[in-house]
Amino acid sequence: MIKIWIHHLIRDIRYAFRMLTKNPSFTAIVMLTLVLGIAANTTIFSWISAILLDPIPGAVRTGELVSVMKGEWSEHPTPPLSYPDYSDLRERSASFSGILAYHNEFAAITDRSKPERVYGSLVSANYFEVLGVKPFLGTVFPPEEEEQPGRSASIIISHGLWQRRYGADPAIVGKLIHVNRRLGTVIGVTPPGFRGCMPGLREDLWTPLAYRGEQLGECGSCWLNVLGRLKPGIDRRQAETELGIQMKRIAERFPESHRGPQQITLDPMWRSPFGANVYLAKTFPMLLAQAVVLLLLACANVANLLLVRSVARRREIAIRISLGAGRFRLIRGLFLESLLLALFSGVFAMLVTFWTSGTILSLIPSTTLPLAFDVNANRAIILSSFIVSLITSMIFGVLPAMRSSKFSPVEVLKDESGSVSAGFRKSRLASTLVVAQISFSLLLLIVAGLFVRTLQKAEQQDPGFDPDRVLLASYDLDSNGHTVAEGNAFNRQLLDGLEALPGVESATIADFSPLSFSIHSEVYQVDGYDPQPHESMEISCAFVGPNYFRTVRTDIVSGREFSPQDTENAALVVVVNEAFVDRLLARK
Repeated sequence: MIKIWIHHLIRDIRYAFRMLTKNPSFTAIVMLTLVLGIAANTTIFSWISAILLDPIPGAVRTGELVSVMKGEWSEHPTPPLSYPDYSDLRERSASFSGILAYHNEFAAITDRSKPERVYGSLVSANYFEVLGVKPFLGTVFPPEEEEQPGRSASIIISHGLWQRRYGADPAIVGKLIHVNRRLGTVIGVTPPGFRGCMPGLREDLWTPLAYRGEQLGECGSCWLNVLGRLKPGIDRRQAETELGIQMKRIAERFPESHRGPQQITLDPMWRSPFGANVYLAKTFPMLLAQAVVLLLLACANVANLLLVRSVARRREIAIRISLGAGRFRLIRGLFLESLLLALFSGVFAMLVTFWTSGTILSLIPSTTLPLAFDVNANRAIILSSFIVSLITSMIFGVLPAMRSSKFSPVEVLKDESGSVSAGFRKSRLASTLVVAQISFSLLLLIVAGLFVRTLQKAEQQDPGFDPDRVLLASYDLDSNGHTVAEGNAFNRQLLDGLEALPGVESATIADFSPLSFSIHSEVYQVDGYDPQPHESMEISCAFVGPNYFRTVRTDIVSGREFSPQDTENAALVVVVNEAFVDRLLARK
């Protein structure tokens, strides 16, 4: 019995394939429509799978990891804790199986003839243990590394840096290299794919916190980002409350260095505000919703095409019914045609997805930070393509197949075309599909119109500066081990040389560029202003050179801008914006 059923199924599949190849133009139009709808969904799903569902490649059980933020929630927060605060929370917290700390910065490797600037981290000794990352070569940092500030640093390098700079030398462990003009020993190589714990950024080098020994004892210096791994059965809100209580106790013991709000916020890594996911976690669901609407529109379009085609094939269907073909088998044959269309479309959509999945970086503004999103073809993408293909075949295939099997053989064979056509025109299914197409199309048009309108508003908005004819370049002296005096002398010589070039109206220097991710903040106390209870005094700031506002063409409402005479030996001067004045100076 089973063999007979399989034989009939194979024969129906062959027949469905012949019917599709019989009309190649129709098949191509349907497949193109489905490929666009399926590929849009699988592409966005591949982004979600690689970036949100796997925020720290190489780490184990990332769902247990949370990022720690202090103060008011922000999309671009500053590092929340000093080392003494981190140490207290790590020792006293009962909700975490481990808490790690890290500080990102660029570093210069100068152990060979060609220096290389890489992005790295100063990390706590338990960094790799908390993440569950085992080294590819060598070992991780021993606990005593964190207890000996200023000692010759141990260094762990990434698998990519090991291959790129050191030719995958198996004897790399134990070798001495120069990082920021300091000698260190390579003790390990991370496994392939691991790129650090900040989502969306690629790190190539890790050194212990002891490397920055002078900052470990500073209670008021907040420079460490913190991640924690929750214990089994501990809720994120419960851990958040516990850390908040601990932080308030620390603030009561050291009030002078802990002004402003001390509340603690914990975020899962898929939406952590430290890294790129804080922006993508909001964007991807919106893109996926639009892609789903596009897929439904494609399904409605294909279903209508199949209904129209079934009218053209009504004589064939009527003859098959007259010769004894059962309605179930007829529906099965028509559904198999839809299934083949969906599966073939899914295969082509998967090929398209392999190409489009790597275009994620084109959606993100350019930056000097080493962004990294490993969105590669994997089993999840293949499985999602297969599942979406099956769903689409169910959506656009079943109802047209059932509707096509209801043609009256007698009416069709008598060639009462007027009656049949009239019946089709009155078909509720066809009318419903048309209404669905119009509705989905209208929805997409509205969304597209709002999107275009938003872009127009963004282009018309005054950012407060004029980027026209401004050339931007970046360099880093700190990572090369230059002192502050050497850096200031180099900057002055550079600006003098640039301003002497023909065609240069002005030149300046700054530690950030407008609309970039490099802005930082500090806690300030303004004389004469009494903060409200738990009011944050964290203010975004930047260090800029002379003629900065002239170069970026930002108007000075009152006062003057910085001049070459505002050196490190002169009186300290600042330029503030109107929001600063309205908030902190208006009540003085």
